[in-house]
Amino acid sequence: MEEGRLKDWELECYLNFRNNILDKEHPYPCYFAVEAEKKGLSRYIFVQSTSDENELLRLRDGLYEYIKTYRNIGKRTTLVAFFKPPTEKVYAEYYKKQFWKVLQFLMDHDLEPWCTDIPEDPNHPKWEYCFGGEPIFVVCRAPIYHARKSRYTANGLEITFQPRGTLDDITGDTPKGQQVREIIRSRLKQYDAIPPHPDIGDYGDHHKREWKQYILPDINEESLMRCPLKRRD
Repeated sequence: MEEGRLKDWELECYLNFRNNILDKEHPYPCYFAVEAEKKGLSRYIFVQSTSDENELLRLRDGLYEYIKTYRNIGKRTTLVAFFKPPTEKVYAEYYKKQFWKVLQFLMDHDLEPWCTDIPEDPNHPKWEYCFGGEPIFVVCRAPIYHARKSRYTANGLEITFQPRGTLDDITGDTPKGQQVREIIRSRLKQYDAIPPHPDIGDYGDHHKREWKQYILPDINEESLMRCPLKRRD
């Protein structure tokens, strides 16, 4: 990351992200994210707006390029999209709407068809977000969180895209995958001021849905009932 080439808001977002992920006093729960940042495996894109079509198309193109090259970067690589913080005061609903709007735009403008081995119905336990012919796990962080500190960022909307191919050796049905989950969940309990949300679970679990984990409520009593994303053929 060449800090001298970044705009002020971009630099602030990046440094806040890096300091948060690499904080030794309060270790971030997902040590894959920590290792990716330490080893230079994370990639970043800065987006000026969640409403400007040209900016969203630039995000689309950047994500597509990343998807086609991520296997050459490293096993635990991720792409982090930082969005320019709003100048006026906004509320939690604003960030939630913008998050789903961005994912819907990317889905609508995908350059490749939906993955043939992934169901198109979000209510199917095997459904997950797809783009560029690749299943992806998505994580949203935003300034809306208080108790769920692992999802908090002091700046604007932040979306991390992690291709399923970076996690295929640590699935929930493997000993290594089970060990990883135990460690992360243990660290999560220490990091957050609230127990893990009931919607959190393993991919393929018949009682869980992937999309519910992308942007979690700040309290455990809330849960999205319907996926906002719609397939438009």
